[in-house]
Amino acid sequence: MSKERRMRREVHYNKKQKRRGGKWRIVLASLLILVGLALFAVEPIKNQMIRQGTETNTVGNVTREDIVQNQQADVTYDWNDISTLNAATVIGDNLSGVNAEELPVVGGIAIPAVGMNLPIHLGVSNVGMYLGAGTLYPEQKMGESNYPLASHHSVHDDLLFAPLLRVEYGDVIYLTDLENVYAYEIDRIETVPPTAVEVAEPIPEGETPIVTLITCDYDLIDRVIVQGTLIDTVPINEASEEVLDAFEIPTTEAGLG
Repeated sequence: MSKERRMRREVHYNKKQKRRGGKWRIVLASLLILVGLALFAVEPIKNQMIRQGTETNTVGNVTREDIVQNQQADVTYDWNDISTLNAATVIGDNLSGVNAEELPVVGGIAIPAVGMNLPIHLGVSNVGMYLGAGTLYPEQKMGESNYPLASHHSVHDDLLFAPLLRVEYGDVIYLTDLENVYAYEIDRIETVPPTAVEVAEPIPEGETPIVTLITCDYDLIDRVIVQGTLIDTVPINEASEEVLDAFEIPTTEAGLG
C-alpha cells in the first residue's frame, strides 16, 4: 500500500473516531442533564415531606401524656444508623409507609431568632432526624447536665438544623417537654471534626446545665456545634405568649386560657 493511500485511510479513521467520540459526549451530556432534571424535580417533594412531617410532630400537636408514654419507647442509639439526607431516602421511606405520627415525640425545640420550631424524637434514627431532632443518649433529661440533640443540615436554610448556621451569641434556645420550658442562652458556636463526640457527653455534676445542638456544616464533612447555658426554667402554664408562639402551642392547651 502506498504511503499516500495509508495517509488517506488514517485521516478517514481519525474522522470516524472523532464522530464516535462526539456522539458519546452528546449521550453523556444528555444523561447528565436528565439526572439533573430528575433531582431538581424531586427536591421540592422531599422538602415538602420534611415540612409536613415536622409540622405533624411539633409539640403543639401532642400532649404531655403522649410525651410521658413516648419516653418509654424502645429505640436505638446507634449513630451508625444515620445516613446523609437525600431525596431518595426521604421519598422512599414515605412511599414505603413511614408515618411521622408513629415517631416517639418527647418534646420540642424552638429558636425564635432563626424561626426554628422542631419536634424532638427519642433516640437516634434516620427518619427521626430528617423529621426533627433526635436525642443521643437514653439517660439525658431536659434542664439537667448536657442535653445533646442532632439533626440533619439541609441546603434549604429554613429546614431542620440548617438554621443553626445563622444563630448568634446571645440568642435563646427553648426546649419543652410540655411540663416545663427550659431557656438556654447561646454561648458557643464552633465547627469541629466528626470525631469530637465529647461535646455530647455529660458535664461534671454541679455545673450549670447546657444544651448541645449538632449538625453538619455546609460541606457535610465537619460538625457545627451550638451550645447554650441554662438561664431559666418555668412551668408550661407560666410561659409567656411569645414562647408559646415560638412552639405554636395554643394558650388554652398550655393552661393559660
